[in-house]
Amino acid sequence: MSSVDAPPDDRVSLASQVQIERLAATTLFCTTFLYIWVSLTPFPDLTYSVKDAAASTGSNAINQVIVVALVTTLVGYALATRSAAMVLRPRTVLFILFVWMFLVSVPAPDPGFAVRRLVMAFIVCVAASIFLTLPKDEQHFARMVAACSGIVLALCYLGVMLFPRYAVHQYTDELEPMLEGDWRGLFSHKNTAGAAMVIIVFLGLYVGRALGVLYGLPIVLFAVFFLLLSGSKTSVALLPVTMVVAFVLVRVPYIRLLTAAGTLATLSFFTIGSAVSERVAAVVSAVGIDATFTRRAEIWILALEHIPKRLWTGYGYQSFWRNADLMHGFREEFNWAVAAADAHNGYLDILLMAGVPGLIAAAILLLFLPVRYIARAEKNRSERRLTELFTRIWFFGMLVACLESILFATNGALWFMMLIAIFGLRLQAKARLRSAEQSD
Repeated sequence: MSSVDAPPDDRVSLASQVQIERLAATTLFCTTFLYIWVSLTPFPDLTYSVKDAAASTGSNAINQVIVVALVTTLVGYALATRSAAMVLRPRTVLFILFVWMFLVSVPAPDPGFAVRRLVMAFIVCVAASIFLTLPKDEQHFARMVAACSGIVLALCYLGVMLFPRYAVHQYTDELEPMLEGDWRGLFSHKNTAGAAMVIIVFLGLYVGRALGVLYGLPIVLFAVFFLLLSGSKTSVALLPVTMVVAFVLVRVPYIRLLTAAGTLATLSFFTIGSAVSERVAAVVSAVGIDATFTRRAEIWILALEHIPKRLWTGYGYQSFWRNADLMHGFREEFNWAVAAADAHNGYLDILLMAGVPGLIAAAILLLFLPVRYIARAEKNRSERRLTELFTRIWFFGMLVACLESILFATNGALWFMMLIAIFGLRLQAKARLRSAEQSD
């Protein structure tokens, strides 16, 4: 019996069921997006006393409970809507990568810490893989993206206007008082805010194409203005680079992998290269860029010295920078670098965590497969504006990873959005094929 021939009561019941499911999907989508972006502790006070007080709270435990509850709900939704088959794809690469990181984390100095953090990283991947199954259609997706982006922007601007102490860097900041005046919004640092604004620019450009210029243009303009006031030079510089490279990746066949890998290799040459070569450092300085990249060079040198010691196994997930042995016998010039929380380079951190095998598996997941998905999406003539959105987010994350350790993190909007982009590109690669199968 078709819905047309069904009794009125059945049609009303079916319509109510559809509305309830749509409401549930919208609630889950927006809750997940805003939890990842806003967190439980927006607008952190960066003064010394408050920082110490915050460190003593149980916010991490609360976050873990909320993440587990949220992901459990997402998994339940995926099972209820029969979309579980789309979760954690490509499973083979993800399985190999996480199993390997688990194995190399067991002999870490604190295996309990490493494994717990690794489980959280895995949970984040599960959540990201389900996220794009929530929208019912592209219009639904675009509207939710527009609403969530608008909320994040509104919170950031309200913070700057109403309580700048918590939304603008101050001279009283314990760690970096020299950043006074730079906007950070609800985030903890101007660079985090800058990267977030770039992602919102990409989302705004997509919304403008999907819903209309009147919806997308304000998002783009407000995000660009905030980006400029954040003083995040890295994000400002990488925005146009990402736009150009993404254009080539989507529209120019045959050179996609060369373009992506070549761009990343070039950036790595001038960043890490400046730490190990005086000639490269001189070239970087000649164009007006700090050759130490805000003292990251010291951290990179320290990481490069320790990578060969465990080239094939690494030191375990997020374990190297917690290694107490680093505090003994290091050279005097590294007395600051050993206190770093990470390598400020996602690729170096993968080598430190999981060695060469981990880097190879990560390269397949993060570089080779996305390029392949883009090629298939274009071949199958999938919706290009979605392909461009995911390509921009993915490649921007890959570029930022040359300067920040965002890959396989347990929190942070940029890594979560990067995962969504990779899973989204896979869906784009399969979309036309699925439609063809359904029509057969």
